[in-house]
Amino acid sequence: MIRVTLISAAALVGAMGAYADEKTTFADVDTNADGVISASEFIAHKTADGKYTEVEAAAKFEEAAGMDGQITEADWEAMKAERKADKADSTGDTN
Repeated sequence: MIRVTLISAAALVGAMGAYADEKTTFADVDTNADGVISASEFIAHKTADGKYTEVEAAAKFEEAAGMDGQITEADWEAMKAERKADKADSTGDTN
């Protein structure tokens, strides 16, 4: 019975993870709390739910990190704003 409960809990957490990605904060990804997101932190976050491969996640990191090889909180906020604008463009939402 405990095994079934643990498996069910793991499935629930995994299912919630996809939704939670929309609400992921900078601090959630900056796991060592040093103020920047490294490639390893970003790739671990993006591949955790199986949505992205390591190669895909690494390419996204390079795009977001730019020349300095890290994502600052300002970079993170810019990515969120761009994603929101792209989503609005694709849905016709102006909010």
